[in-house]
Parts: sequence; C-alpha cells; structure tokens
Amino acid sequence: VLGFFELLSEIVKIFSFSIRLFGNIFAGEVLLLIIAFLVPYLIPLPFMILEVFVGFIQAFIFAALTLTFIKTSTLHPQGRKHKSAV
Repeated sequence: VLGFFELLSEIVKIFSFSIRLFGNIFAGEVLLLIIAFLVPYLIPLPFMILEVFVGFIQAFIFAALTLTFIKTSTLHPQGRKHKSAV
C-alpha cells in the first residue's frame, strides 16, 4: 500500500508542475493579449520579448526540477550507489 501512495505522490508531483507551468505561461499570454489590444502596435514589443524570456526561464526551471525528482527517485535507500562492474 505504501508503494502505491509513493507512486501516486510522484505522479501528482509531475502533474502539479505541469499545471503550474501551463498556468504561468497562459497568464503571460493573456496579459500580453490584453496589452496588445489596449495599446497599438509597437508598445507591446518589449512585453513580447519579456514573455519569450520568461517562457525560457519557466522551461529551464521545470526541466531542472524534473531532473532533480528523477535523480532523487533513482537513488538507492541509503543514498549509496552500486559499484560499477567496469
């Protein structure tokens, strides 16, 4: 039973990060759309560049956290790794 809850915890963690990433990017796009409709053409350009930059940062953080979770889930119980056969 404990293993099932641990597996469920890992799945929910990944789902939670995915929803947060989607929400952050979607909110930025909605804000950009509102600014674009309120102010004509050239003024939204810096905000578009900022939104692309924020998207790269979000993707980097999401990837780093995912790699961290994968690494911690593959560690052995006492943090020891098996000796290499090579």
